[in-house]
Amino acid sequence: MSERATRVLSSLWPVLLTLLITAPLLAPGYVLGYDMVFVPDLTLRLDLFGVTTALPRAVPSDVIVALLDNVVGGQVLNKAVLVAIPLLSGLGLTALWRELRLGGPLPGAAAATLYLWNPFVAERLRLGAWALLLGYAALPWLVRSAFRLRRGEGWPGFLLASAGCALTASGGIIGLLVAALILLWPGRGKVWPLAGAVLLNAPWIVAGAAHGGGATADPASVTAFAARNEGYGGVLPTLLTLGGIWNADVVPGNRGDQLPVVFAFVMLLMSVVGVVLWWRKDRIAGALVLAAAVSVLIGVLGVVASHGFAQFVAHVPGAGLFRDGQRYLAPLALLESVGFGAAVAALLRHVPLHRVIGATAVLLPIAALPGLSGGAGLRLSHYPADWPQAQRVLAGTYIPWPFESYRAPLWNGRRPVLDPMPRYFAQPAVVPDELIVGGHRLAGEDSRANAVATALRTAVRSGTDPTSALLQQGVGWIVVDREAGGPAPRGLMAGLTEEFSGPTVTVYKLAGTAAPQHHKLWRTLVVLAAWFVAAATLVAALAGAVTKRSVVWRRQ
Repeated sequence: MSERATRVLSSLWPVLLTLLITAPLLAPGYVLGYDMVFVPDLTLRLDLFGVTTALPRAVPSDVIVALLDNVVGGQVLNKAVLVAIPLLSGLGLTALWRELRLGGPLPGAAAATLYLWNPFVAERLRLGAWALLLGYAALPWLVRSAFRLRRGEGWPGFLLASAGCALTASGGIIGLLVAALILLWPGRGKVWPLAGAVLLNAPWIVAGAAHGGGATADPASVTAFAARNEGYGGVLPTLLTLGGIWNADVVPGNRGDQLPVVFAFVMLLMSVVGVVLWWRKDRIAGALVLAAAVSVLIGVLGVVASHGFAQFVAHVPGAGLFRDGQRYLAPLALLESVGFGAAVAALLRHVPLHRVIGATAVLLPIAALPGLSGGAGLRLSHYPADWPQAQRVLAGTYIPWPFESYRAPLWNGRRPVLDPMPRYFAQPAVVPDELIVGGHRLAGEDSRANAVATALRTAVRSGTDPTSALLQQGVGWIVVDREAGGPAPRGLMAGLTEEFSGPTVTVYKLAGTAAPQHHKLWRTLVVLAAWFVAAATLVAALAGAVTKRSVVWRRQ
């Protein structure tokens, strides 16, 4: 078989695995679950850029979605993201494998399989962490381009991969950590490309730094989001086998079964052997080893140092980014995948029936986690038919009712989902940011949302009318999710005017005039300036990539 044919076949393997994961989800409908919320048309509003009282949790991903769904529509974008996560992960690891030259296409396929088919991907996919997973998919491309940068080439690809990681704050931190360790590793260290990567992360960095509140987190959230043992002998072994998410409801059903446990530790052992072999060949492997070690350390902090870490997030602004430490396992997954491929390559050089052994190794990650097939428990849904009618009536800032972050609506098969209303409706909303984890309510970080929640709870307890308090926060409308239950707003507020009522949603207008809400001009200008700098950096990277491609074509 020719080298070109071999390369094509190795590239088709991630495509096949992607279809195995996503095929049932490509039928008409939306895939909604926990934090994965796509709507027909997310309106591009100023609050999406990170200038509100809320912390910039969806910066810059919401702005990217709002721009792209105007081109392809929210439903198509939803499915494109689902396909892109495993596809770009597998193709990226395949490209990185070729760059490292640690073995042939069969070991490379084994490495790619482990990277796109593992508990971290399955759990985060079901939790709806699509933007984090796109950053995960960009990571092998980032590592590949960072290696090339050490040779003095490929800066546009490095910046484009950095932009993929920067879709979320957590992904941006991972990308900056890995890039810094590779580029500054002794030998041919380079500093200047990191400046471009930092600029691409500027929207969430600046929005967070300029946030009006304290940006600290509830200390109880450390325990709530700490990594969990999934039946692997403790939290550390669970993390090392790429699991350990805080939410037990999204853990694949066969995690902890005897055979998957055996398979997981076999792959872990092979990965360790492969990393040692890679280290002996090229000391640059140490950069990824160190990045993986940092990711594991972050993952166990909430378990081994919960009290100290709780005080840290309670007093240090922005430290709450690290309370869900398991989300930072991407460098470990990348290191283990490359190590697994290197071990398979070494094994094939020393055993008979090498093709049978190689094929078995390629399929081992799938055998250890069959539950990822078909989308890790994700299902299709359709938005209720009365929501577009409600949207046409709504004419001002509103709050969703009940004032809770998550829903389990009948139209979504009773699957929990972050309330879609603030994204579905074009008008701005005051969004609740308190979370209920393990039956405990964790304090939110948005002062405006906290004022609304306090007014509503006081009304329920004492029977006082919260209308005045809501109007002071700029709220003039209430959109009721009729399937969510809870007390009816008319029982708490006088003078509500029903503007629309459908089978699943009712829209009320409050009596009185909502107070205008003003953003601090300096903060708005600083945040928008950060967006301009990031956009200019991205445009420069795209122009550099196009120019380089044109030069290559002319030479050919």
